[in-house]
Amino acid sequence: MPETRYIEEYKGGVLVNKVPYVVSDEELAEEAEVDKLSKVDALIDAITNLADAKAFLKRLCARLIKKGLLP
Repeated sequence: MPETRYIEEYKGGVLVNKVPYVVSDEELAEEAEVDKLSKVDALIDAITNLADAKAFLKRLCARLIKKGLLP
């Protein structure tokens, strides 16, 4: 469902106007994907050794199997 957001206009630190605009479902999905990918990047960057990498891959595969994306 599309979302209405507002651009706030200030003068001298005081809110003088709010201009509404609609964000489409596609844009909301893109924002959610970007957010998820940044979290994945942080998880991958936290891997410091082979044991951490192995644990990460096991958790990832378990989730993918549970969702039916891996056999």
